Amino acid sequence: MDREKIHIDFIVHSQLIGKIENKFEELGSKIYRVTPKTVSLRKNIIEMYKIMKNNKYDIVHSRMNVKGMTHLIIAWFCGIKVRMIHNHMAYVPKQGKMKYLTPPAKVICKLFATHWLACSDAAAIDMFGKKAYEQGKVIVINNAIDVEKYEYNQFIRSDVRKEFNIDDEFVIGVVGRFHEQKNHKFMIEIFKKILNKNKNVKLMLVGGGELEKDIHQMIDDNNLNDFVIFTGIRTDVSRLLQGMDIFVLPTLYEGFGNVFIEAQASGLKTIASLEGVPKSTKITDLIEYISLNEPPETWADIILKYKNGYKRYSQKEKIREAGFDVKNQVTFLENLYIDSCKSYDQ
Repeated sequence: MDREKIHIDFIVHSQLIGKIENKFEELGSKIYRVTPKTVSLRKNIIEMYKIMKNNKYDIVHSRMNVKGMTHLIIAWFCGIKVRMIHNHMAYVPKQGKMKYLTPPAKVICKLFATHWLACSDAAAIDMFGKKAYEQGKVIVINNAIDVEKYEYNQFIRSDVRKEFNIDDEFVIGVVGRFHEQKNHKFMIEIFKKILNKNKNVKLMLVGGGELEKDIHQMIDDNNLNDFVIFTGIRTDVSRLLQGMDIFVLPTLYEGFGNVFIEAQASGLKTIASLEGVPKSTKITDLIEYISLNEPPETWADIILKYKNGYKRYSQKEKIREAGFDVKNQVTFLENLYIDSCKSYDQ
């Protein structure tokens, strides 16, 4: 974005340091940390109010789905005219108290937001309703990627496979934080079935998270250590995708699922869950969807169809044509910010 036109600060609800925070600070952004709601809702609200009031922002853009309800209310009290709510989730199972809290939270978000945003058609409908989506009241902003960065490269592939001591094994890749949502335990069950049919395989797990120890234990309990690679949290996912032979993620729910676009951009055959992943992720013919109701054996058979290899081609033009080039989406968001402020100034 043009930093002479737009300045962006961030309010973070955690004491953890994000992996790209320093880059934003180098660009002039300020990172404000507030007390998490789980620690003290009162402190969280007061701290956010002071930040918004003191800085006199023109726009508040909340990207925390229904949890952004408090952000919007505080922004309204601070007199901030442009208030955006941005939904990134769909198909989320409502359990416990969230089953009762989510519907009224959605209503409040819609009342206090001046702009309704979503990362996909499914996320738009889930948050704002099908009627609002069809009437064009929701702005869908694609979770775009740096197309050039993900383009398939044989030399990078060789380098990645050398790094992890991979020879001619068929590498099944999974990228996602270790969280119930990403369904790693089911992925391990699938991998066990794959190993029963073919031992010349590797499972590459990219990411970190609260369930990482549980997955490590599951790998140990099933004597799979020789076949599984844990990369940890990485900032070079575009590079790691080059070294894989197929990408699989049986996720339970996604607002969109950017990683499915990244995998296709890398020329990878991509397997997604039918129930959990929006069909708007189908940018190329490389992706297919399998029901989570299918047994692990069925998933294993479909994955192993590609064990003998296939030609990987550049997909960058298809990705661009579908509107997932980050350069175009940045320009769109920049114009949205500027135009929104102008409309309220008139």
